[in-house]
Amino acid sequence: MLFSVLIPLYNAEEFLSECIDSVLAQTCDDYEIVIVNDGSTDRSATIVYEYQEKYPDIIRGIHKENTGVLLTRRRLLQEAKGDYIVWVDSDDVIKPELLSDLRDEINKNTPDVIVYDYEILDNPMKVVCSLNAPDKTIFEGEDKHQIYLKMLLGRDMNSLVTKCIRREIIDIQADYSQFKHVKMGDDLFCLIPIFDAAKKVEYLNKPYYKYRMVSSSITHTETYSRYYSYRTIFERESRYLEKWGFSPDEISKVKDKFANNAVDNLVLCANTSGVSKAEFLAFAKDITAIEEKNIIYSDSPRTLSSKPYRHFYKLFIKKSYVKLYHRIVLIAKLSKIKQSIGS
Repeated sequence: MLFSVLIPLYNAEEFLSECIDSVLAQTCDDYEIVIVNDGSTDRSATIVYEYQEKYPDIIRGIHKENTGVLLTRRRLLQEAKGDYIVWVDSDDVIKPELLSDLRDEINKNTPDVIVYDYEILDNPMKVVCSLNAPDKTIFEGEDKHQIYLKMLLGRDMNSLVTKCIRREIIDIQADYSQFKHVKMGDDLFCLIPIFDAAKKVEYLNKPYYKYRMVSSSITHTETYSRYYSYRTIFERESRYLEKWGFSPDEISKVKDKFANNAVDNLVLCANTSGVSKAEFLAFAKDITAIEEKNIIYSDSPRTLSSKPYRHFYKLFIKKSYVKLYHRIVLIAKLSKIKQSIGS
């Protein structure tokens, strides 16, 4: 079997049928669909059962207790039988020619990874280019450095759903249970060892994937989990920087990206409904305890993404937590006032 199309599922009853139908509409028939239901509480499980009964030779549905998307993806990989892995999120769709075009490129070039673009489902004119390279560009040897930079310093390359991956280069047997707290950026976390192992990467400059923009509010718990996710991801990144031949300037940029994420989480914490001043102070002190001998304090002064962030950073490294809290809240209020006046 050439392809395993893997769908991690959690509470997606509204869009799940559209997602599965888009895979069943493929013009290539050399594939299986594996769906792992991560303890959904809506009708998602029922929908999977219905499709599995209708297409028993194509669809396998697996149901388990909720563990989060990272461990759900690991379970999917362990169940996959295809030579190549294609990911589809349960609220998105793929174009009918995707697997056929991937098959043609695999037969022609035998790449380890094929990268392609995506468009926004509700706005087909909005296409996000993963690499902005000519169609069918091959990245091998030193050329892969372009991919590493794009992956660690940007966002457009960091999604699993725009990658077709040879199954044998994936660290399927690795134990990821210690990383179950990684809930933000888990795609990048999984992609780092994959691109390290890939010898040949091909880029198709075409939007085969349709991504659905689903609005969601950041919860109290997510405010804290974002930082700990990014810290774990940065630790993994750091282990590859020297191996991938990153220059001192490039390493500084990777560190700055993480510093921006840390400050961003402090800002989110201060402005998230339900988070008290005392909880913010405890969170800031916890970050300090983790970072004091690590990245944030190692290369000051930094170039952060905005003037307010640079100011927040200076207060943070001085441990002026109370002043930092009030300053973040004040600037947020001023920003809302300016927006209301402008509208």
